[in-house]
Amino acid sequence: MPLAARPAPTLAAVDAVLPTTPATALWGWFPAHRDPALEVASGAVVRIDAVNQAGAAAPGGPLAYFAALGVPADEVLPELVEVAAVPRTPGSSGHVLTGPVHVAGAEPGDVLQVDVLDVAPRVGYGVNASGHGAGVLPDLLDAPSVRLLRLDEAGTHYEFGHGIRVPAAPFAGIMAVAPPDDAVPADGVVSANPPDRWGGNMDVKDLTAGSTLYLPVFQPGAQLYVGDTHGAQGQGEVNQTAVEHSMALTARFTVRKDLRLTWPRVETPDRHLAMGAHADLDVALRIAVTEAIALLREKTDGALSAADAYALCSIAVDFVVAEAVDGNQLVTASVPKALLAGRVTAR
Repeated sequence: MPLAARPAPTLAAVDAVLPTTPATALWGWFPAHRDPALEVASGAVVRIDAVNQAGAAAPGGPLAYFAALGVPADEVLPELVEVAAVPRTPGSSGHVLTGPVHVAGAEPGDVLQVDVLDVAPRVGYGVNASGHGAGVLPDLLDAPSVRLLRLDEAGTHYEFGHGIRVPAAPFAGIMAVAPPDDAVPADGVVSANPPDRWGGNMDVKDLTAGSTLYLPVFQPGAQLYVGDTHGAQGQGEVNQTAVEHSMALTARFTVRKDLRLTWPRVETPDRHLAMGAHADLDVALRIAVTEAIALLREKTDGALSAADAYALCSIAVDFVVAEAVDGNQLVTASVPKALLAGRVTAR
């Protein structure tokens, strides 16, 4: 079935395009210091032609993996086959990452603002996979379960089967800046699997087109990586994967020297999201509540006391497990903008 979704933005609409190649891709870790795959000025619009990792590490390679699911070879991205041969670093995760993008002028202590302008499918299908040992119910399944989900002709829904159609809501599961030096372990490998202060495998489904991600910067140039693109996902991603789907992410990268953040934040047209991540869900929740209190006090120019903001978190803020299956669990605190109408400080 030919891809019916809208095409990625044309070259005329962007300042630069970063393809995924053996030279620009790496398997599943965030080097603190890696030569840039692309250097851009603050404010540049970049299209990153990302590759989801589904099938890349399968026995027999991606062509055999997708052939078994009924996908002909000419519908498999050539880059996926090429990247599958890239050597893996011990300790890395199974995610294919593209980058880093060096944004001129970004320095430790700054914030990188990532305005998501478009997330467009590069192929007409995605994959959901689970099995024994996977997800939040590791003993539920005895055997691998792999499901191909094709987009409909309009490119708006996935055909799940049984008459069920899943709305497409594409986003990048991984967006991360290079981690700080003090977070790099002795072996030098910061795995892309657990989300953390630098972003990473956040799997925040709200990061669709029209949203903005704010990432604290820890290294010169910020050094942004993208990967693990998804076509749709429920909060939590509980069976281990979403609709794993190769996407072209188009975003504007802006250095913000007027902001200071400890953890990433997200802004959508109607909400602000703070977050916290930790291997212990209770700790992740406490971080998210602390971050939400800080956000509420900032957005009201300090008019709210800590007690005021804590109370408001309890009665009007939604705390959601956005990511439950990748080492660190990630909790988002969703603050409706309407709650602060008339008091929101412009970002």
